[in-house]
Amino acid sequence: MTPRLARTLFVFAAGLAMLCAAAQPASAEDGACPICQKAGAEDATYTQKAGNTLARGASNAVFGWTELIRQPAQEAKGGGNVFVGIGKGVSQGVMRTLAGAGELLTFWTPKVQNSYIHFATDCPICMGRQQAQASSAQSTVN
Repeated sequence: MTPRLARTLFVFAAGLAMLCAAAQPASAEDGACPICQKAGAEDATYTQKAGNTLARGASNAVFGWTELIRQPAQEAKGGGNVFVGIGKGVSQGVMRTLAGAGELLTFWTPKVQNSYIHFATDCPICMGRQQAQASSAQSTVN
């Protein structure tokens, strides 16, 4: 890795971390991070939607590979087959990375429900929150 690439990745990661820290906390019932909430909010301004879509796309494109770790761990935690988790991890990782690339290329288009293509609905920041919320909702049903 060249020093220039390392510096660029560090600046990107630091900027994404500052954006996440400066964002307002997500509501408990939604389960989405502040970036995903603003990117999909109907009442958000164009700049908020475009900026947050850009941030979500960048995080999905850069951190899509984390599904290779996350999916097998969840399968093992749930008592399932780890090899099924590896398969899910590969497919989810590719889908998350491609969705991120799609959002990076089209972040300036308005994301209005039923009008434009939605590449992603979550990012690596809020995927754990949504999973925890789904498992807690399932445990209250049982």
